[in-house]
Amino acid sequence: MEITDSGIQPIARGCPALEMINVSYCQDITDGSLISLSKCSNLNTLECRGCPLISSLGIAAIAVGCKQLKKLDIKKCYNINDFGIIPLAHFSQNLRAINLSYTSVTDVGLLSLASISCLQTMIILHLKGLSPRGLAGALLACGGLTKVKLHSSLRSLLPQPLFEHLETRGCVFHWREKVFQDELEDSKCWKMQLAEINNAS
Repeated sequence: MEITDSGIQPIARGCPALEMINVSYCQDITDGSLISLSKCSNLNTLECRGCPLISSLGIAAIAVGCKQLKKLDIKKCYNINDFGIIPLAHFSQNLRAINLSYTSVTDVGLLSLASISCLQTMIILHLKGLSPRGLAGALLACGGLTKVKLHSSLRSLLPQPLFEHLETRGCVFHWREKVFQDELEDSKCWKMQLAEINNAS
């Protein structure tokens, strides 16, 4: 049986003290469910990876209503972009871990997360709107990071002193080795961007 908004909304209404919910891969869930869950002010963990109908509107509602949010997994929520992440950066000051993989977040959204001082863990795989400069800037600006997961192809595309500096700050990098076609294309795109940057300088 597929879980839809009509199944989530009664949970949100009946459990106002709800602290954790996992709706991952419930592909019929929309922003309506997240808007309902935003009334659960004690919510601290939301896992909604693989929900393609969820957008920035729903995530913004969660950011405004659930200020105790500590863990957010929005992997493969393709319709979530900077307009969902910027409200998180403003309202979700307790956020400690976020998975942004396969979303539509760009440099702007990632850099905005630097305002969350307690953010410790970021998983950043296959963000087409992210540039080498944007990633480097965000990693430097997010001063509390202790764990970052990236694809191994990026290790050679960013300056080694950057990683050394972050490691001395206490950040541990986890490198994903498995390569998909999309990630190969991302790597080629980044190499082209780096070449353009070097030529410009």
